[in-house]
Amino acid sequence: MFSRRMFIKGACGSLLGTMAVGGYSYLLEPRWVEIKRVTIKINALPKQFDGITIAQMSDIHHSKYVHKEFVRKCVRALNALNPDIIALTGDYVYCSDEFLCPVTEELAELRAKEGVFAVLGNHDCRDSTSDALAKEGIRVLNNEHTPLYRKNDYIFIGGVDNLCTGHMDLKKTLLGMDDNPKVLLCHNPDAIEEIRKTNVDFVMAGHTHGGQVSLPIYGPPVVYSKFGNRYASGLFHEGNTIMYVNKGIGVSVFPVRFFARPEITLFTLRNSVRIV
Repeated sequence: MFSRRMFIKGACGSLLGTMAVGGYSYLLEPRWVEIKRVTIKINALPKQFDGITIAQMSDIHHSKYVHKEFVRKCVRALNALNPDIIALTGDYVYCSDEFLCPVTEELAELRAKEGVFAVLGNHDCRDSTSDALAKEGIRVLNNEHTPLYRKNDYIFIGGVDNLCTGHMDLKKTLLGMDDNPKVLLCHNPDAIEEIRKTNVDFVMAGHTHGGQVSLPIYGPPVVYSKFGNRYASGLFHEGNTIMYVNKGIGVSVFPVRFFARPEITLFTLRNSVRIV
């Protein structure tokens, strides 16, 4: 018979388990940064760019829950990867611009041989964030692109305004590009619905936080996307476009992560037909 003692023992076990999960998701995982390395194969990638590296950091959400010291730790971890290019894909603060200057001061320490590029997210005020990033030498790509040269070879780096809170203009962003490879920074992965109809080769996005909470087997129960958890995180192929959705390093709404560790991603671009 199920005794009162057994009931109390079971209840205590459940309570301890809940406390352990709560402690892990609040104290440990939000600060346990994962470095992911991903190879992206691009058709007709010029020889000079075969092997170029791009480090992506997204959704910093500097706030009372995401401290300046943690941002500094992530900046140092990213710099240690020694990337050729750094891509920042939006949401630098959470809720308040009072955290903008401190976070951009930390981002000023980012180092990349061929530049640091950024786009804005849904938590970013367009003018103040663009100005603060530009002041620290970070190039904000707002519906625009720039060619990146190595000797006589070049590729394009572009960035679009946020899909929901900004004025994303993909046509304007791509205007003037030729058939050379195109890399695009984009905050919200839902924009792939439009991007996949173009000749963009590779898209880096964020926004979802990987759901921030992801349950074993089931996956993330809530993802801020009209596609549900379809583009929660990771690598996707849509038509001729490759998209990677980064889980970001910060938190929003609730200061927890569970099976959705903060992430910095290092991409290596390769020609789909290896160059000998």
